[in-house]
Amino acid sequence: MEWEIKKGSNGCLLCNKEFSEEEEYYSALFDENKTFIRKDFCASCWNNGKEGEEFSFWKTKVPKKDKPVQTMINMDVLLDVFMKLEGSHETHERNLRYVLALYLIRKKVFKLKSLKRQDGEEIILLSYPKEEREFDVLNPHLKEEEIESLTAEMSQLLNYSYLDHEVLSIAN
Repeated sequence: MEWEIKKGSNGCLLCNKEFSEEEEYYSALFDENKTFIRKDFCASCWNNGKEGEEFSFWKTKVPKKDKPVQTMINMDVLLDVFMKLEGSHETHERNLRYVLALYLIRKKVFKLKSLKRQDGEEIILLSYPKEEREFDVLNPHLKEEEIESLTAEMSQLLNYSYLDHEVLSIAN
């Protein structure tokens, strides 16, 4: 899966209204022909329907011009993307799910339960205590450069520029 890397836009995709300072709006990822594309919507257009089914979405806010960029990551967005990638057989999606798992382990959302071999592949068994669930994640044995690339893509797509160094520290 390839991504059209795009930061948040300045306005609504549907009505072309420009977002104002501190205005809340919705960002959504759409899977279009095996490509994630980010689209932004004002609250009114979001509530009145969108152009199709989103893969994942989150609510965000235009920052104040004199305020530093937000450094909080919405774990619900990352969890949503992680869970929706479950069962995918696409290499890029499986690799992304692995990188998300590393980050969620680092942030103590998931706990590493065990490692196992299945059909000649290494599987990481994760525990998600909040929902008393477990997940199997294929370890694709990515090189550091591949992890860096996936993390950078995800960071840009979600506007989480500070995600990069945190994932790499657990992967090493």
